[in-house]
Amino acid sequence: SSHLHPRGPSFHIAAMRSNTMLMSLLVAAGAAFAFAAEGSCANPSHRQHHVLLQSWHSQSSSATSLNEAIADHSYQDRTLVSNEGMSVSEQQDTQTFASLFWCPPRWQRHSAHAIPLSDSSYAPVFASFPPGATAVTSAIVVIHGASREAEGYFGGMVDMVRQQKKDKHTLVVAPAAADKPCSAANWSHGADGVPDDAQAPHWTSLRRWMYGGDADSKEHHAGLSSFDVMDSVVAWIQVKYPNLQRLVVTGHSAGAQHVLRWAVMSPEGADGVTRYRGHHLPLTIIVSSPSSVIYLSEERPASTCRPEEDQGPHWSCSEFSTPGPDSNCDSNWDTYGAGIGGLYEGASKEGKIRYE
Repeated sequence: SSHLHPRGPSFHIAAMRSNTMLMSLLVAAGAAFAFAAEGSCANPSHRQHHVLLQSWHSQSSSATSLNEAIADHSYQDRTLVSNEGMSVSEQQDTQTFASLFWCPPRWQRHSAHAIPLSDSSYAPVFASFPPGATAVTSAIVVIHGASREAEGYFGGMVDMVRQQKKDKHTLVVAPAAADKPCSAANWSHGADGVPDDAQAPHWTSLRRWMYGGDADSKEHHAGLSSFDVMDSVVAWIQVKYPNLQRLVVTGHSAGAQHVLRWAVMSPEGADGVTRYRGHHLPLTIIVSSPSSVIYLSEERPASTCRPEEDQGPHWSCSEFSTPGPDSNCDSNWDTYGAGIGGLYEGASKEGKIRYE
């Protein structure tokens, strides 16, 4: 759901690793699951459990647009600490993770499709059924991680669907976040009614894509964010597959960060259904192993919610509080990325949540 909630997102989050693909398939087949993902403001004594999210820098009284929030902060002297303790700076954003986005696709070209975004732009995706397939009743949208290996994620999910003998009716769609220009002619030979010279939006900054920033190219994609592209993917699936009955959107790692923040900012998924032109299909969002999460209020789990030992899958926390001056949080603990500070309507003419 996109509704703001005092305890965080009101949609269900599945925080899983190796079983993410199977879980997505089971949900698409009608099974029901609910897992809670808990986290907190970064605490240096818990680096093995939490990422230190150094968000964009702003004064607490100033609000800005989502795009400005991502671009405004200088990351060169700030770092993120991964679960293994490895420091990764924004300055190294495009170097730390070798991109596996290929244009044209390397081995899944027969499954490559172009979703029209405008007269001059399209979204590159892989789909396991051609548009118009009437056999499709369930769909899984899988979002790749930092490697941008959409082909690998697509192939893995298709294999899982086939192993579970659900491939006759389950569609797999894997959008690709480009990091360089890619024409429709190179991607899918201009199929799907998209002109050959149409260009895919691309993001050289991984973080910019994860957090919903605008695409790099202003000539073809002015004002087009990565969240807009996700909305278009969800809409396209509903239009092109007329017998669709349910939809699952899932992401892993960097893809999970993208999916989680998209779920908060997009009207898709409010009340557990899609919103495109009144379709209102059941929509389940599964987030797998994000290295950071976004909170929808200033409350954070209390220190008792961060034990050193694994508490098992059924453990939960019910103690929340607002970090005070004596906490280990820095001044950016609630700015966009970690929270929604500065993105509320009325704070400035630019600042608002997309749902509103």
